[in-house]
Amino acid sequence: MVFAKLEADNPPAARRPTLGRPEDKAKIMNIGKLGGYLAGKGMSAFLPVLSRHSPDLLLAMMDKLSQNGIKRMSEMHRGSAADLNRRVDAARGFFEMAKRTFPRLSRQTQRKLAFNLFYAAIHEGDEKRTEYFRKYGEYPPFFLLISPSMACDLQCSGCYAWKYPKDRSLPLPKVKEVISEARDEMGIHFITLSGGEPTYWPHLEEVAAEFDDVFFQIYTHGQRIDRDMARRFGELGNIFPAISLEGSEAFTDARRGRGAYRRVLRTMDLLRENGVLFGYSLTHTRKNHEAACSPVFLDEMIAHGAAFGWVFQYIPIGREPDMSLVPTGAQRVERREKILEARKTKPILVFDFWNDGDAVDGCIAWGRRYAHVTALGYVEPCVFVHFARDSIYDKSLGECLRSAPFREMRAKAPFHEDRRRPCPQIDHPHLLREVVERHGMFGTHAGAEDIIGRHFDLLCQTANSFAHELAERDRQDDRVGCSLAEESCRCES
Repeated sequence: MVFAKLEADNPPAARRPTLGRPEDKAKIMNIGKLGGYLAGKGMSAFLPVLSRHSPDLLLAMMDKLSQNGIKRMSEMHRGSAADLNRRVDAARGFFEMAKRTFPRLSRQTQRKLAFNLFYAAIHEGDEKRTEYFRKYGEYPPFFLLISPSMACDLQCSGCYAWKYPKDRSLPLPKVKEVISEARDEMGIHFITLSGGEPTYWPHLEEVAAEFDDVFFQIYTHGQRIDRDMARRFGELGNIFPAISLEGSEAFTDARRGRGAYRRVLRTMDLLRENGVLFGYSLTHTRKNHEAACSPVFLDEMIAHGAAFGWVFQYIPIGREPDMSLVPTGAQRVERREKILEARKTKPILVFDFWNDGDAVDGCIAWGRRYAHVTALGYVEPCVFVHFARDSIYDKSLGECLRSAPFREMRAKAPFHEDRRRPCPQIDHPHLLREVVERHGMFGTHAGAEDIIGRHFDLLCQTANSFAHELAERDRQDDRVGCSLAEESCRCES
């Protein structure tokens, strides 16, 4: 009787929305969004329980979730097949890292990983990115780097950020405004905080707590993280430190102060004990090459609980730029080979900011995959490219990213057929100089212009050296890429 009454009051034509009407499409989308949200919340509660009581089932479920997440990403994707393949490879690597690391993480970190990754970043984030694409004809960045303050309690030699004013910082409301725009309008759920020293910034934990559906990776020297801070990070669940080291105790202490290496290892142990997801950050120079590429260093990072690693190349900017520290072409090639080998043999996910160009279809800067907001509010194309034209005090973040120089460089990318040489600063420095001059971009601190001025010819020489090394390796391996590398040896000076 009850069902008969329902049928009479709600005939099929009235109950089922017609797909042609916009309001009905919106209802279906909202239902789908609610379903995704509930599924994300369910996973964030269920996976930590499995981690404690049925780890084998947990791993099987994470494999299934990985497959579903990648399927969802593929369905939402509107770019090229090659671009999709690279996104899928990156997602797969991240899932594998999460699967290896998940059992040792704090319950709150487990919850945030499950919800923020499987719902916020993939489901909700992809919807926002698709909306942005439909509106502007291109995808927004996937993550954003913000330096809210340049204050730091160390004086590391060669610091890339040394010449930024130390007494200036972004007001907290402005930081929240930028993060809100990035998340709500661009679908960005990955924010990196740098500086300066992020743990020195007094609002770090407040921002992470307020934006709890966002991942916050912080680049930190790690020496301010004590037991209480490590515990709070574990309780928050969405702060992931990348801790700076130089490949060995000797090189780390020489750059960051006596005892720095041992203090960092102690910090890593505290973070591991409190279930925090963390990794390391390394700057590769000509002098620390052997240590930076050593499997002994990588094994020590794994032993102390690092789940990921970032490798950066020394760039002659910031404090007392020194061209003699720039790695040789041969060293850069060897670094690339060592990291590719480590990915196959070591239980850690290692990224190379420059040498992974062929994995991400060239340079990721200029708003293509990310951009940098400085403590003065300038929007730089990259944390290592200290030029800007616009400020978040004058324009929205989106307007800054859609400025003429940013659009031009995104349109030109990738900057060469050989994606192994992706950077318009260290691989094709004439491109950086041209765009800066054409669009009236300015250096964001004193001395920033030296990279395209007095250091320019030496930068071209190192760019050519790397190109020649790639050509020689390709020739030895009888690879087709040889012609691409040789062609790229002409750096205009």
